[in-house]
Amino acid sequence: MYVLAGKRNQDGSSNLWHFVILSLLYLVYVSLTFARNKLIVQWDIVYLDEFVLLAISAVLGIWGFRKRSELFAKQLPFRPLGGYLYLLLGVITFSTIAWIFANGNDPLVETFEDIIIFSHLGFGSFFLIYVIYNFVGLLKEGVGIYPVVFKPVNIPYYLVRLVGFAIVIILILQSSYLPYYQAVSGYYNSLADYYAHSGNRDAAKTTYKIARQYAFTNHKSNFAIGQMEYEEKKWAEASSYFKQAGWKKPTVQAYVNRAQAQLNAGLYFEALFTMNDAQKDFPDNVYVLNTTGLIYEQLNQTDSSYIYFDAASRAAGGQLDQEIADANKLALLAKNKVNEEVSSDIDLGEKSVPYQANYIALANQKRVSLDHFRLDPTTISPNLGYNDFSMLFNYTLNKSLTHKPFEEDTILWLAKRSENEDFYKSINYAAAVRQNYAGNQKEAFSKIYELENSEISDAGFYYFTHGLWLYEQGAYELAEEKFQEAERLKVSGASTLRVINLIRAGRLYEAAKYYQNQFEGNVVDAAMLEQDPLFQFLQGNTAQLPESFLYLWLSTNKSLQEVEKDSLISELERSPFLKLYQLNRVEEKIDNKELSKAWDILNSIQIAETEKGLIELKNNLTALLVVMSDRKAETDQVKHGDLAVYPKNYKLLFEAYLAKLNNDSLAADKLMWRLGDENVFFENGVIIASEYFRSKGEQEKAYNFLVEAARLNVNNTLILKEYTLQALRMNLGSYASESLEELRLLLTDEEFERFEKVYEEIKINNTPEAW
Repeated sequence: MYVLAGKRNQDGSSNLWHFVILSLLYLVYVSLTFARNKLIVQWDIVYLDEFVLLAISAVLGIWGFRKRSELFAKQLPFRPLGGYLYLLLGVITFSTIAWIFANGNDPLVETFEDIIIFSHLGFGSFFLIYVIYNFVGLLKEGVGIYPVVFKPVNIPYYLVRLVGFAIVIILILQSSYLPYYQAVSGYYNSLADYYAHSGNRDAAKTTYKIARQYAFTNHKSNFAIGQMEYEEKKWAEASSYFKQAGWKKPTVQAYVNRAQAQLNAGLYFEALFTMNDAQKDFPDNVYVLNTTGLIYEQLNQTDSSYIYFDAASRAAGGQLDQEIADANKLALLAKNKVNEEVSSDIDLGEKSVPYQANYIALANQKRVSLDHFRLDPTTISPNLGYNDFSMLFNYTLNKSLTHKPFEEDTILWLAKRSENEDFYKSINYAAAVRQNYAGNQKEAFSKIYELENSEISDAGFYYFTHGLWLYEQGAYELAEEKFQEAERLKVSGASTLRVINLIRAGRLYEAAKYYQNQFEGNVVDAAMLEQDPLFQFLQGNTAQLPESFLYLWLSTNKSLQEVEKDSLISELERSPFLKLYQLNRVEEKIDNKELSKAWDILNSIQIAETEKGLIELKNNLTALLVVMSDRKAETDQVKHGDLAVYPKNYKLLFEAYLAKLNNDSLAADKLMWRLGDENVFFENGVIIASEYFRSKGEQEKAYNFLVEAARLNVNNTLILKEYTLQALRMNLGSYASESLEELRLLLTDEEFERFEKVYEEIKINNTPEAW
């Protein structure tokens, strides 16, 4: 009206049709919004936003209110009291709207939407009638009616108020009092929010249900109850409430939570159907795509899962969302052992924790050490979440690949906090792995022993792991016992490894009998057994065995005649397994203190440059021989940087020897102490450390090394012989005689006779050494 009829048209042209058409367009557009809210139409057009309309109306209403104040200037003048009253009402209105939006109280939001639309329809339509009925003639003549609009000729302005208000009431009545019920529902939602904030969960849940009774499909109540049911692990109920939450106004959160509840209930296809519906409403939403990928992963549809994770990564609007999708891709690759390249020099420092955790997991699977990634665990929140724990766990395991010592980046302090009780065992397991592969078997085996004796639920896994470590250390008798426990607890693969350890321990008859028992009660195809090298090996049928099993037969069958040995050696002549057998003979000579023969055999072995494992083993044995025979001139034959830390810590042995040669007693003492204390399954290393401290007059330290090694490395004859002699030297006769009797059972008659001579000589000539 102000634009079209603010002043008289100079040319006398009519304003009537312009005013009527524009007013009708406005009212039609408001009516379309009303029809959309009533679900009468669902046209794909841009509708009016009710709150934008309210904001525009509120700003323009300042001038409108000033103009209308002509009607009641005596009762309430616009300046200043009327203006302040109008601003106060505006502040109350918009702060209330802001509050309900902040709390997501959709019933109240819809109440405001309805009242805004009803008000514009009611007052707007009758105001149009009021203007036309009073000023139609003036509009035709192009007279500016804005200055006199509140000075009617035919019908008074108060009828606009009365009829407009009546139309609003009629619209409320025809909608079955919906705005009223929504307002009441919004009130109870607010009350329930207060109860929830106060920690009164039961009252909050009850109040949300009351709110739901007044507005059955409101998002706020249904979503809040769904979350509570989800936390109580009532998956069916939670799924139902999340479905109702999204019935009128679908949200990504409702869809995703509903699908997750269905997944938790094992309803994988229902969850997939839910996410298919979500994609129709939110086609490129990163969370919808991610969740769909997770569902396909649960259905073992790896290709589809990867496609959705990749789509989520491309649809992500921020770095964090993209990294979540990329983290899911990494987890998918790791879980399915996909041959994906992993870079060892990637900068993970700026990545999110889930991305770091899964990238390191994939690197661990590929055995790629991420040396460029440094982490100070003390910067991690002491109260671990699942993501933080996963990253720390995988990081700790990754450092074990390069046998890094477990000192500066220890995570053991986290296990001592009561808040991390759920992660206690896993933290200790990760620490045990790290210590084991860093060469500190004493600490590692102490932790794994505690874990396998804590709870029966996962003891089988720890027995199995303990058995693997013992197998790698060459303690086959002890490993077999651990695999027997793991087999009893139904751990897959334990039976086969038990057989392997019986074989490596030289107990071929027991291994054959046990393996044969695996087939009792089952129908086994004879052709399949003919193709089973382990079965043929245990039956003594060596004709068709691969080279690896021929080597095993040669190494473990103590009943072989020299002719048979020569025949097997000739079969392995061009095989790397022959060189491995020869290196094993060097180890036997070293154990028997036949060092000259060990040198001769070692020097005769020629190994190709491509056979890196054999070169490393030869280098380790060279270092051991240099130390044991004290050949200072031969130290340059040892490639110090290539010495192994695991399973036996040859690097530590050689560093201790070099410190001793350089007369660095402080360093030598420290390194020799570590050699004797940590790597208890490195028999010769423990013995060398014990002899070093015995030569310095520190008898108790030398004795303690042997005691600890004998405690963990049970029935190892090298350790037991040295322990027996050391106990005898220290005048611990009863301990010495007890272990001598144990050796009588463990050694052959010839071996025991030789040892007994040494024992008797020391006993006769012994002067008790000072402790």
